[in-house]
Amino acid sequence: MNVYNTIDMMYEVCDEAISSKDLLCKLDSFVGDGDHGFTVARGFSAVKNVLDKGSFNTPREVFAAVGDTLAESMGGAIGLIIGGLFSGGARTMNDSADITVDDIYKLLRNGLEEIKMIGGAKEGDRTLIDALSPACDAYKNKMDSESGLAECLHAAAIAAGDGAAGTSKMVARKGRAKFLNKESLGYVDAGSVTMQKVIEAMWKYVRKIEE
Repeated sequence: MNVYNTIDMMYEVCDEAISSKDLLCKLDSFVGDGDHGFTVARGFSAVKNVLDKGSFNTPREVFAAVGDTLAESMGGAIGLIIGGLFSGGARTMNDSADITVDDIYKLLRNGLEEIKMIGGAKEGDRTLIDALSPACDAYKNKMDSESGLAECLHAAAIAAGDGAAGTSKMVARKGRAKFLNKESLGYVDAGSVTMQKVIEAMWKYVRKIEE
């Protein structure tokens, strides 16, 4: 995928995130203040503006700009955390004209480590990590079997969805929901669904261009 593909993919990620606003707000309302969807939509709308106006030479520059924009426009810890997927991953990529299956794995895996460092959460804390971590593992398993990018992202998207669903069985240990203790049981974490939507949008775009 070249820089133009990367930009187009991120537009689709933005559109998916923005269109999920109501769902994310509803999920957040069960255990939080119900504004997660608005925050996500604001962040990814800002990303679209940056993509519209920006000049990018490499995919790494695109991902770095996405991460920085999310951190600045969403505000608070959540902006740094979701932006960390892209900015953290971009720091491990080189400025090659095209990105490979391995490059996207680095984006996801190193983005995961960045998020853990920023938020201090780990697997099982009922956060977006519970969607992203299994997605990374599923992607790596497919990559090791020499699958293409679309197949790797498809596996990651499925794993992210399963991971997000699994947060309904977890007691929150991070964010506002942690104050509810066991009352957070039975509700899916909104942040994990956001991560699921991001990865699904990446997969759908790559599948389309590989057909």
